[in-house]
Amino acid sequence: MKNFLSSLLLSGFALSGLGLSVQPAMAAEIPLYPTGPAEDSSFVRFVDGGSGPVDVSAVGSKARLTLDAANPATHFLPIAAGKPVAGTLRAGSAHQDVSATVQPGEFVSIVALDGADKAGGLHTVTVREKPDDFNALKASVAFYNLDAGCATPTLKVPGRDIVLLDGVAVGQARRRQVNPVALSVQLVCGGQPVGQPLSLGTLAAGQRYTVLLVPGGAHSRIFMANDAMSH
Repeated sequence: MKNFLSSLLLSGFALSGLGLSVQPAMAAEIPLYPTGPAEDSSFVRFVDGGSGPVDVSAVGSKARLTLDAANPATHFLPIAAGKPVAGTLRAGSAHQDVSATVQPGEFVSIVALDGADKAGGLHTVTVREKPDDFNALKASVAFYNLDAGCATPTLKVPGRDIVLLDGVAVGQARRRQVNPVALSVQLVCGGQPVGQPLSLGTLAAGQRYTVLLVPGGAHSRIFMANDAMSH
């Protein structure tokens, strides 16, 4: 994985200062903003929101990494602000070229989803955040709505009539601060619970997390990504 990120440094992604490893299991140990967001920092990550593994490769490089249900997201990778990054996502025989320009202080997630034809296709959605709510004493949870099939999507605390996040338009995100405690969330679509509660584990103060809502075949589904930043 380190070889892959080193190759990205030399490729069309031009990821400055990377001697990195993408280690999802260790993401909870790395705070996204140790001292708050730097004004000129920009970051991009890749997320597998589809039903199968997705390979991510950089333009001009043969290096790749694979995302799957066990490890659905990279860390946020630091990049040069205002300069386009480009690569290719592949799922089976389908592929999608992607490109994004990230502004200073912006965090961009490029999410791979199953194609609308349900026949092995692939499409991507880009979600942009410019968070400014860093609090070393709180955890931060975002809700990305990437499923038009879920009416009035809501995240609730299971077993309690507490709404964590709602009112998120398709393709958009909303974030809030919470106490650093063990937390589970229940997806609600159209006023009805969908699927089983999702455990986010014990949230850590000063760290950020994302719950992504994506199409899941017959029903919508949610999964979590840790918003850790690679150093």
